[in-house]
Amino acid sequence: MTDATSGAEDSVSLMTRLSQADLSSAEKRLIETLFSLADYELATLTSAALAERAGASRATVDRLARRFGYAGQKEMRHALLRESRAMRTGVDEIVTPSPQIALDDGPVEIAYKVFNNASVRALKFAELLAQIDVLPRLVTAMHDARSIQLFGAGASAVVALDMHQRLVRLGLRISMAQDAHTQIAQAALMGEGDLAVAISFSGMTRTTVEAAATARSRGASVAAILARAQSPLGDIADLKVLTPPGVGLFGTDASMTRILQMMLNEVLFHCLAVKDVGLLENVRRIDAVLNSEKIGAGDFRRRPAGSDDRDRPEGHRET
Repeated sequence: MTDATSGAEDSVSLMTRLSQADLSSAEKRLIETLFSLADYELATLTSAALAERAGASRATVDRLARRFGYAGQKEMRHALLRESRAMRTGVDEIVTPSPQIALDDGPVEIAYKVFNNASVRALKFAELLAQIDVLPRLVTAMHDARSIQLFGAGASAVVALDMHQRLVRLGLRISMAQDAHTQIAQAALMGEGDLAVAISFSGMTRTTVEAAATARSRGASVAAILARAQSPLGDIADLKVLTPPGVGLFGTDASMTRILQMMLNEVLFHCLAVKDVGLLENVRRIDAVLNSEKIGAGDFRRRPAGSDDRDRPEGHRET
């Protein structure tokens, strides 16, 4: 058995070996593209299509495959496909074997298939984050940033607002403007030491890309949370968090991606809280204030039907 063949059959997963290898910039783009492919694309994508999508040459694709012990890119893709399928075996065993929604499916079957899709993608997302160092780098960048500006439009703005709502409780200097023009204006005021976090499913939303590019031109660092590795936003970003695609359900890729991105917000919250006890103390302090503002059980006393403070004599109204 040759060393190359031995490497291909090593007990360490191919995803791990690819993510930990010392790679050229073109090879890194190839790996990012491979990790972002849905299962059906891993099974069918040609060498030429893979090279074009990653912005690399076919020779680079074949050279990378041989480096990791495979005869060609087809064999390497199939190895990744087997690993991807193995990740979701445990989930698939407890639900219907067909992931696609059929016209004769009832509400229960549809619910199982939708939640199964979300579970599989969440597990794949966790596995991908474990294979690369982008998560700890993003946590450190957020912790050390002088200020953080969040950019996003449409459904991605919902994710950005959720991130703001979660991370502001840590005491971070983080802000999010819902108006696209205001986002660009805020980007123009950023500088070295600041961090822009741009969220986009496609990585091609014009206002989000413009805000990120403006922040970058001012010396700020840019992190992107997106579903497509090769995109204008991805090209700008210093850090890229890629959400894995899903298959089997029609019209759900963007919505499932949004759910994964909001789960990432929770991951970031807990990573930052664990990293810095001072941030965790900020959470406790803010929660104590907010809890004191909640309505108590006795704040609304039952009154007879038709009664109203306006019927009481002046000076006898309840406060």
